[in-house]
Amino acid sequence: MLNWIKFIVVFLLLLTSVIIITVLYNADKPFANAKKSAIESAIRSGQLVSATSANTFNSTVPSVTVIGLDGEGQEKAIFVDSQSEDGFKEVKLADGITAEKAVENVKQELNVKKILHVTLGMEEEGPVWEVAFKSDNGKLNYVYVFFLNGQWWKRILNL
Repeated sequence: MLNWIKFIVVFLLLLTSVIIITVLYNADKPFANAKKSAIESAIRSGQLVSATSANTFNSTVPSVTVIGLDGEGQEKAIFVDSQSEDGFKEVKLADGITAEKAVENVKQELNVKKILHVTLGMEEEGPVWEVAFKSDNGKLNYVYVFFLNGQWWKRILNL
């Protein structure tokens, strides 16, 4: 009898693990496909020669930010979205502040306990760094900092 109980418990744990892994894998597929497609589009458009990373950015128009090198060896960010008809918007990373500087600007004014992510994206006003973090009180916060000058654009605090 004890062996049957052990068998059932182990079987249920394995079944649960397989189901969880399958769900997580399938949940990530659309993001992985969007990133892969965006990298291919940025390279096909001729704006990049090689890509080093890609991140999704959800705004009024969802997009994928592809970071890589252009033909001259300069590091660029290309903002790939489905509404672009005549090439994608781009910025040279040397023309703006770094992600570390954006985080530093946020930490100067707000109590940051843990940084969740820092993502470069394109808004109507221009390129911005989205800094997501948890504050000392455990609340979720989003702060948007302009890429070109490091000024604050928008804050969504204490969610």
